[in-house]
Amino acid sequence: MTARAEEEQLEQLAGEVFRVDEREIDFGIALAGMLAVAPALLIGLATGEPTLGLLAALGGLNVALAVPGRDVSDRWAWGLLCLVGSVAAVALADVTQPSIAACVVATFFWTGAWSTLRVAGKHGALTGFALGAVFIITNGLPAQPLGPAIAAVAVGGAAALVLMLIAGGGPAPKGGAATWPGIRATLGAAWSALCTGPVLRHHALRIGIATAASVLAYRLIDLSYGYWVTLTILAILQPDPHASRVRSIQRSTGSLIGITIAAAFVFLTGDPWVLATAASLAAFALFAMRERSYHWLVMLLTPTALLMISSVFYSGLALAGYRVLNTALGILLALAASWLIWGNDGISKPPPALPPR
Repeated sequence: MTARAEEEQLEQLAGEVFRVDEREIDFGIALAGMLAVAPALLIGLATGEPTLGLLAALGGLNVALAVPGRDVSDRWAWGLLCLVGSVAAVALADVTQPSIAACVVATFFWTGAWSTLRVAGKHGALTGFALGAVFIITNGLPAQPLGPAIAAVAVGGAAALVLMLIAGGGPAPKGGAATWPGIRATLGAAWSALCTGPVLRHHALRIGIATAASVLAYRLIDLSYGYWVTLTILAILQPDPHASRVRSIQRSTGSLIGITIAAAFVFLTGDPWVLATAASLAAFALFAMRERSYHWLVMLLTPTALLMISSVFYSGLALAGYRVLNTALGILLALAASWLIWGNDGISKPPPALPPR
């Protein structure tokens, strides 16, 4: 390859990584996203139940992320699917947490199964990630009584769904943006793709194997905040190695910027009220910018999550250090998995997507 060709290839890669869609900031959606997080955290602190407040905020954040913006119809369906799935994820995480073997098996099936939602396009992929993420995070946090934990996530998620629907207005007009064919059509298409072609099947198995292996490793060595390794793997792995490389660069650069933002706050103060307020403001920025690019989404999601967790489980700058270390480990493991586990699949053909209704 000539120097010019290499330069063009690097420029193309940089264009993919840092591509930004020029969209106006939707302040209504941004405010709804902030309100999906802030009240839960603050009420948890005020009532002396900060961990339940954090779970409610995580449920709200997840559901709000799964609900598309104004230009997509069927927002309620995406949000409801994520709400029900988040409650199931918390229940599964709580039941399996005491046993390493149960955690590994549950991680394999849960993350692999939800990764097949990418047949429904961008929103399906994001919802699949959100449902995998809520299981991974709650499985890594200190155990809570099952009933209150489920109630916290359900209330936080339901409130977020209502807020996002109000902020988004009515459904998109017919003939506009693509709509979701529904859960039956989505699951049917996913099952068909799993049975008839290797691309989606191998992607789901790759996700399941890599995330389950990382859970086994961090639980055995008792790695602090080890669930971030698994979370990074889930975020990065795509159906082909090139897409995984793009995601790894977006994830690493976005996370480093986001970690720096969060570190500045935890360095200045350990006051949980200040950190919860900062997390709420980060959530506002996240939902204001999330439609512009994945890089912006990661860059703002990272400080939102870190500040939310720091407001309940404060560990100073050590938290940022663990985040950097575990993100780096997750990136390396995800890239290795993308090449070693059916690494040539999907290079020429991505998983099939559902046609618009």
